[in-house]
Amino acid sequence: GIRKARQAPVFKAPLQISAPGLDEAAQGAAPELQSPRNCYVCKAEFTRLHFFYDAMCPSCAEINYRKRFQTASLAGRVALITGARMKIGYQAALMMLRAGARVIVTTRFPVDAALRYGAEDDYGDWKERLHIHGLDLRHTPSVELFASYVEHAHDRLDILINNAAQTVRRPPGFYAHLMDAENRPFDQLPASAQLLLARHAQFTQRLGGLGARQLPGAADMPVTWQAQGPGIGLRASAQLSQIPYPYDAPLVDAEVFPEGQLDMDLQQVDLRTTNSWRLCLGDIQTPEMLEVHLVNAVAPFVLCNRLIALMRRDNTGQKHIVNVTAMEGKFHRFKQAPRHPHTNMAKAALNMLTHTAAQDLAKDGIYMNAVDTGWVTDEDPAVLAQRKQDIHDFQPPLDIVDGAARVCDPFFDGILTGRHWCGKFLKDYQPIDW
Repeated sequence: GIRKARQAPVFKAPLQISAPGLDEAAQGAAPELQSPRNCYVCKAEFTRLHFFYDAMCPSCAEINYRKRFQTASLAGRVALITGARMKIGYQAALMMLRAGARVIVTTRFPVDAALRYGAEDDYGDWKERLHIHGLDLRHTPSVELFASYVEHAHDRLDILINNAAQTVRRPPGFYAHLMDAENRPFDQLPASAQLLLARHAQFTQRLGGLGARQLPGAADMPVTWQAQGPGIGLRASAQLSQIPYPYDAPLVDAEVFPEGQLDMDLQQVDLRTTNSWRLCLGDIQTPEMLEVHLVNAVAPFVLCNRLIALMRRDNTGQKHIVNVTAMEGKFHRFKQAPRHPHTNMAKAALNMLTHTAAQDLAKDGIYMNAVDTGWVTDEDPAVLAQRKQDIHDFQPPLDIVDGAARVCDPFFDGILTGRHWCGKFLKDYQPIDW
């Protein structure tokens, strides 16, 4: 089940159990709990465990398991998704590629993303339809430039997914292990990576003569936000991650970011004892508050604002904008915890963008919705998260495939049923209060 999949050193999406196997699993000796649990989705009590999910009642678990593998033909369609190097964004991009779409992916670390996609078993099936671009969403002028590029490089856009989000700011040491590959000259990358990055390389060459990674002595040249030339967030998206902030606590990287230790998502292990997810008003640094808004709210606004014209060119009645949000951005809550108000503010702003613009866009066959991915990741510091697991046997009820399935559901379900959600806050595949 879902817990067994988490035990793997590197996450690999569990394959779907075939119909005969599903019947055996459903009708077999399903474990009965000695004391009832409350379903993560519907909150009802249950005692019979599903073969895959251990935090859902049998009926909700069946729906969620079916949705994990839902698909519909996206042949001939173009999709843009931000933040798709790993986790939910990566899985969502794979779902769209395997459904036949041409997919434009953005990430701060394009080489690492290309290496990940190039290692997929079915890479050869969709390699010509995937284009990876380096983009730091904190640099709004670069987001504007990228939107202009997409508008001129593609004759249509059917799906826009604003997935990238900054929840916890990581200091430069967290990303240091990625820089060797990101600084490598383009012609020294594997052929599979060169193919996926070819359009980005051409674009950055036009912007600055040569991409940042190709400049002579690039490794010795400091990258700054005030760099000359346009599009520093495109030309040096990875290098910008290495700029420290004055308030960054003096850390011994070897202790908090141990070399060679990666988690199951191939992300650097972070052993810091606290992070901004635990902070309340009065403890949060202003630059981090600004970063969160630039990534979580300003960049989605810019992309929507600039790319709506491209989406309107061909009214198919099946175009979608998915703004990935979180429950922390809701106003209609009986209780709101005091922590991380800066991320809550940013998600609330993104929700208001959706709530405001959706009905007008629907007149052109463009359906905009906010989607909560569900509880997939424990954002607490690793030490605290491990303690909760050891003492309380706590693990998030969903995995990254569940999160990606929720992100893709508005258009997959809309295409399959002919009914498209519009202007909704979707949680667990259903609309809830804002």
